[in-house]
Amino acid sequence: MFKQVVFGMAAGALISAVHGETEGTDQGRIAELERQVQVLSDAFQLQQEMSVAETMDLRSGFRFGGYGDIHANFEENGKSVFDIHRLVMYVGYDFSDWITLNSEIELEHAYVTDGAGGEISIEQLYADFQLADSFNVRAGRMLAPMGIINHAHEPTLFFGVERPSVDKYIIPSTWSIDGVGVFGAPFGWLNYQAYVVGGLNGSAFSASDGVRGGRIKERGGLNAPAITGRIDLFPFDEQDLRLGVSAYYGGTDNANKGGGSGAENNFGMYSADFEYTVSRLQVRGVVALGDQSDPENLPVGVGEQIFGWYLEAGVSVMPESWMSGKLVEADILPFVRYEEFDTQHKVLDGTVKDGANDRTDITVGVNLPLTQQLILKADYQFKYSKAAADPNNTFNLGMGWAF
Repeated sequence: MFKQVVFGMAAGALISAVHGETEGTDQGRIAELERQVQVLSDAFQLQQEMSVAETMDLRSGFRFGGYGDIHANFEENGKSVFDIHRLVMYVGYDFSDWITLNSEIELEHAYVTDGAGGEISIEQLYADFQLADSFNVRAGRMLAPMGIINHAHEPTLFFGVERPSVDKYIIPSTWSIDGVGVFGAPFGWLNYQAYVVGGLNGSAFSASDGVRGGRIKERGGLNAPAITGRIDLFPFDEQDLRLGVSAYYGGTDNANKGGGSGAENNFGMYSADFEYTVSRLQVRGVVALGDQSDPENLPVGVGEQIFGWYLEAGVSVMPESWMSGKLVEADILPFVRYEEFDTQHKVLDGTVKDGANDRTDITVGVNLPLTQQLILKADYQFKYSKAAADPNNTFNLGMGWAF
């Protein structure tokens, strides 16, 4: 439309010029041309201002961010490795004041090759339709609302270089799910989430890693879907105590790109967790139980039940007198975590348990946030199992960020 207006103005200028050539004086022709040039200049200026305003309006809807962590892991009598563990980029867009899009794209271990090496994946990609505080709709790829770490896994949010082992071998974090559901906060003391999603691939479960291998990361299977949800309670007005319960239940006869895996079985997971902050002390814990309905249809050795729990505490010990200048946002947070986890908590009759799958980790370390967005970490992990030989103890160093 703007081009048509400019073309019309230009045509008018030419006609006026020609008209002036035959009927007007030189002075009149010059005055008319100057007037037309000024009109064109004003029109171009208006279009430029409109274009800038439209561009700024478009950009105002975007939200950018990300997180990542770098680790150095030193096993006693084992491997030592420097690992750019994760780089996650976040992009969101606000289509309106009630429709938003959120996404996370993750690169793991710095380099990707066919069949080996790192991994690139879409960890989250969902739209929120925010209808009211008490009722909203979410659709796409999101995070299973299980435990603590799976939905709050940025390195600035948890103690230690590595995520808790319970959140790897029992709750298979990071656990993305594809589907649709509802969420809301009908009261100041209660939040909820509930989704219908694609299920797991039971043929990829294992005795040592539990259900972790059953996550479908490409095209989720809907052959045997699942339901999942959680409720969070805040008993005190200060909201310094949070109590959460979560559950997942669904079929495992699913395969990447659709169809069945042949593992006809239902898997349920039930978890409770809490977080409590009092003065400078932070305490949190998780317990989770997973149960198979038909373990005889799963790979040999897969536990009929998997079970794990952990309890951890950290305390701020940095003197307030140090919190100034470059260290105004800094802190020193020593912590300890105790966890037990068994991917063969219960097995089929006649199946021999492997003691290496019944494990205990004790992690002692310190978090050193330099700002609210960048943190340094160090810890030592004492590792035990009921096998003849314990796993290797590990010393870990890390740096993480979120913005």
